[in-house]
Amino acid sequence: MTTKLDKAMDKFWPQLNYPLSYAEALSVLSKQQLTSIRTNLQIANLSTLNKQGLVEKLTEKIPEHLLEATSYFDQSRIKLLQKIVKSDGIWDKPLLELQQYEYFRERGILFPATVDGKHVILMPSELLEILQAGEIELNHPNVNRNTEWIRLTQGALFYYGALTFDELLSFVCPGDDHPQTFLNLKDLLYDAQNYYELFKIYKEGLITSYWAVDPEAIMKERSLRNDLDFFPFTKQQLLKAGEPEYVERTSQYMNLVRYVVHHYEIDRDEADLMAEECVEATKNGDSLAEVIEVAKHFIDIPNLTTLRSITELLTSLMNSTKQWALKGYSPEELSVKRANVSMVLNTVPNQAALADVIDLHSKKKVGRNDPCPCGSGKKFKKCCG
Repeated sequence: MTTKLDKAMDKFWPQLNYPLSYAEALSVLSKQQLTSIRTNLQIANLSTLNKQGLVEKLTEKIPEHLLEATSYFDQSRIKLLQKIVKSDGIWDKPLLELQQYEYFRERGILFPATVDGKHVILMPSELLEILQAGEIELNHPNVNRNTEWIRLTQGALFYYGALTFDELLSFVCPGDDHPQTFLNLKDLLYDAQNYYELFKIYKEGLITSYWAVDPEAIMKERSLRNDLDFFPFTKQQLLKAGEPEYVERTSQYMNLVRYVVHHYEIDRDEADLMAEECVEATKNGDSLAEVIEVAKHFIDIPNLTTLRSITELLTSLMNSTKQWALKGYSPEELSVKRANVSMVLNTVPNQAALADVIDLHSKKKVGRNDPCPCGSGKKFKKCCG
């Protein structure tokens, strides 16, 4: 029995011939899909055409607009096109996400297809011939800039979670507040969002990590710390954090992974995934109890002894995790920073500015008037707070 999903997939991977012509590639698309190509390539004066007329005009116009179509590409997308050109316009082992196939199709460059019963990606022969002849150079001057800006954006959101575009510009292009740079960055990221789906852009001018559950809560909590600058990550740190599948495996992170692998019938990959999800929950501002519940999706906690061990490991992990509401600081780092500032200025930081440190023994967040967990006998606000 053919299901709706089967029909949808058949439509997504239509039966096409190889070599592929633009006439055939475009003829299986809907009028709406053809209009998307026209819009993405900014091809004017075609809106009144019927479907057949639109197919004919796009066949002519798409190769002419290739530079516009690839103007926001980074190295990853350019290398993919170069690979398919070298393979004579076919990729027989496609490994992209569905939205990435759609991204290329909506620009009239690559088309998902079924050839001889196999899913492949095809480049129309008209475009292939132009690229193989070297009539158009794919590796345009903006590729390296685009690659760096996207990586820096992903790195900044890895550590900060949510930023306004003005804030983001200061990390991606420090010292360059030219209006055109701002517009170029916004246009680039809107395009990259459609391909990578690693961040979200909101109408309010906010860009967030894809994993940020409640951006408004992050920004509200952060607004209570207006006197606190963002943690000063270096450009190299942001570029590293912006790499695909990057995970910051701190010593506290690895302690948790090693404990789980040693005490449970769980392999390293599963333990790593558990630790990642605990970190994401922490970045989103979850409490210790909520992070323990995340861990319990992966492991059983059968007795009080195990609970104590897991709680201690998670407490250490949370206190050392750089958190979005704390502008990229970990609770430990921010508490040390506040304590040092207080000693220099002989003042006590206000409550809103304090980091949410979790006491390793009580497993509770320490209040201003609570005894300091360091054991000095002083109140937290008069000591390490």
